[in-house]
Order: sequence, then structure tokens, then C-alpha cells
Amino acid sequence: MIDLSKRRRDILRLLSHRGYVAIEEFTAKFDVTPQTLRRDLHELAEMGFLRRHHGGASAISSTANSDYVMRHIENADEKARIGKAVAAMIPAGSSVFMTPGTTVEAAARALADQRVENLQVVTNSTVAAGILDDCPDVTIQLTGGSWMANNRAMGGAGAVPAVDRFRCDFAILSIGAIDPSGHLLEYRQEEVLVARAMLLNSRHPILLADHTKFSRVATFVLGTLHDCATLVTDRTPSGTVARMIEESSCRLVVAY
Repeated sequence: MIDLSKRRRDILRLLSHRGYVAIEEFTAKFDVTPQTLRRDLHELAEMGFLRRHHGGASAISSTANSDYVMRHIENADEKARIGKAVAAMIPAGSSVFMTPGTTVEAAARALADQRVENLQVVTNSTVAAGILDDCPDVTIQLTGGSWMANNRAMGGAGAVPAVDRFRCDFAILSIGAIDPSGHLLEYRQEEVLVARAMLLNSRHPILLADHTKFSRVATFVLGTLHDCATLVTDRTPSGTVARMIEESSCRLVVAY
């Protein structure tokens, strides 16, 4: 799990919006000394979150990469709790689909820490595969497909046949948004194609969604909550969200 102070998270958010910020502006905004600010920038650069320049710093080169870094920082503790809750549901000897996404990556870290024996993983996420790479009892199958730099994964129609060759016990799925009618939405069609194949080819689909996903909107439909066996989130839902989940008959797990 990435543990950053509020000031360092704010530094990265400012860079993601502005692209480049001078040290003088940073120090004025955060009311710290130039020495403190330079130390922040140096350590964030060492972690690969930004680029240091003489007199300032810039976001990493592509917008997609900046978004990817910010997604790791946002709700990191909540995603870690969700990941641990999901890992506890996966018994030894299971076969598992894993989609891309920072919450799924948190589940991969929890599975790696848990050292589940004889685990077979089919994924289009190079990050999840890399996290599980050190586990001797995990077999990893990458789907192939078109490269998606926004989440370090493979996608599109080219990845679907690889998924269709498997029938896994579980699918660990992330999502971009959940609308008030229970539709599971994503931002990119190439992600949906692969995730839908994993959803349909799994015996027990597990949806990972922190509380922010219920207030977002996206374009492409993956499925509905009715298609998922279990929903794991970080807060007890209330109001219309709670009623929507109850009507879907999807088992709710809250990771405290």
C-alpha cells in the first residue's frame, strides 16, 4: 500500500492538473520551506510519481500515467481493506480471473501476502501478474490483446478468446462506476470486452467497488449487479444505494 502524507498527495493532484509547478509556488501554497519541498519532490520522483526539474517538477509524461498514479493514491486504505477481504474468500486450489484496476491490484497484493497455495490466475493486468510473480504456488496466464497504457493492461477483442478458453471458480472484477439502476459501467470499450468475458466464464463473480463508484458515471455497460455473486465495498451503503444492492440479490461484504 502506498502511504503518502496529505501534502504529498496534494502535490501530485496539483501536478496532474497543471503539468508543471515551480518550487516557489509549491512553497507558497503549502507554507513549507524550500528544503522541505525539495525533499518531498525528490522522494516522490524516486517513487516514480513525478519528474524533477531545476526549479520545479512536472507530472510524468502521459495523462494516462498521471491518472494511474492518482488512482493508486485515492482511497488507498479503503482499497487495501477491500483487497484483504477478497483474498480471504479465495481458498487454496482456486482458479481466478482478475481484471485491471487499482482495487484488484490491492487484492493481488493481499493474495500474495496470504500465500494461497495452488492458485491459477488468468488476467489481462500486467500489474496484477507482476505482484503475484513472486508466489511459487501461483500459475499466471496473461490474455494478450491490445496494450492499454491507462491501466497497464491488455484489452480489446484480441484478449477475449484467451479468456473464453477458461472456466474459473472466481472473477475478481473492478468497475468504473455503478449507476442508480445497478448497471456496472466502464470508461473504455476495450476494457469491457475482456471483463464481460471474465464475468460470464466465472462461477462466482466478485465485484470490488469502493464507495466513490456509486457517485460516478461512465459510458460502457459491463453488466448489472444481478450478474455478480458478491459485492465488496468499504462503507455500509444507505438510502437508494442500499436498496439497489438488496434488490440485486448480490451478497454485500463491507471491508472495515
